[in-house]
Amino acid sequence: KISSLWLVVEQSKQTAAILIAFIASHPRHQLNNYLNMTSTDKDAFLAIYKEIETDLIADIQNLPALSDSVRQQLIDYYSVCIPYTVPGGKMTRGLTVIKGVEVLKQRKLTDKEYKDAAILGWQVEWLQAFFLVADDIMDASITRRGSPCWYKKPNVTQDNAINDALILENMIYQTLRRHFKKHPSYVQILELFIDTTFQTEVGQHIDTNGTPYADGKRAPLDLSRFTLDRYQGCVRYKTCYYSFYLSCALALAYCGYDPDTTEGKALYQNAEDICMILGEYFQIQDDVLDAFAPPEVLGKIGTDIEDAKCSWLVCKALELVSEEQKEILMANYGKHDAEGVKKVKELYRELKLEELFQTYEEEQKKMCDDLIAKIEPENFQDLFKFLLAKIYKRQK
Repeated sequence: KISSLWLVVEQSKQTAAILIAFIASHPRHQLNNYLNMTSTDKDAFLAIYKEIETDLIADIQNLPALSDSVRQQLIDYYSVCIPYTVPGGKMTRGLTVIKGVEVLKQRKLTDKEYKDAAILGWQVEWLQAFFLVADDIMDASITRRGSPCWYKKPNVTQDNAINDALILENMIYQTLRRHFKKHPSYVQILELFIDTTFQTEVGQHIDTNGTPYADGKRAPLDLSRFTLDRYQGCVRYKTCYYSFYLSCALALAYCGYDPDTTEGKALYQNAEDICMILGEYFQIQDDVLDAFAPPEVLGKIGTDIEDAKCSWLVCKALELVSEEQKEILMANYGKHDAEGVKKVKELYRELKLEELFQTYEEEQKKMCDDLIAKIEPENFQDLFKFLLAKIYKRQK
């Protein structure tokens, strides 16, 4: 009996050792029998990122007609660029794709479904990286996610970063072709990225030209351009489509919902309607955080005042200011001057814009709750509850 017991123990030890070795040698996303991979599992999501990055670096490795030294220079450079610019955020956009597929399937995802949804989610994150690298150059930003902006890195500079933004965008289509070329929704997925990129770039133009250029420099400040009507148009195109609608629409497309059918059209329209409201709420939050959140919490140094952006704060301020207060705005808004920025923020506080935002936030929360409750089918509501929970009362 003792020898039999010893044999069982030894076999158990060997089995445990084999299992530990197996887990150690397999990426987490492949272990669906051992780990619960869901839209809240950031480690599993990051494991998929690493696979995508490895494939993209291999694409560079396989470029023909390059000397070994030039090829290695490219590999070394983009092995730093990709992890510096793509991961590192909250990953909400990417995880929303997984959540959307979970909600639509109404069950735990298979290994293949999880990996596909995660790859699509990472392409939204890649799109975000492309936009942010370019946006930081346009806004002359200093930091992003608590580190220097990519173009501020001494070995990068603006010249390289502009090209890097374009390469990051191209990597989206390389990855989509690699993984979804034979998927029945491949063309629809491509069109979603093409349309969303165009929409966001239109929004970026509206944002950059809140104060237009003339003779190679900013025209004199014209406060009459800062209206809520202009602001809402800018936000719809600059933020709502890529930050909210794209992830939801990708989940619908992957799950086979055709926007040309009655059911599909209703689902896409419901998604767009609620995402436009969530996106506007998110951007107004962003404007308030840009002005009032400490940089160490926000992860970047806000520059909306210096850049004369058509933000919610300046639009609301112009509705409330006296003539004397308006003169303070005229004298200081859009100036790259610390004292001027301080005076504008003091004016915002004097007008109680933070308190006004808090009231607005509660109103938007109730409006979103009411709209979400009306969405059919009922299980689709969970996706938008997930999104609202991610942004309500956020601090960065």
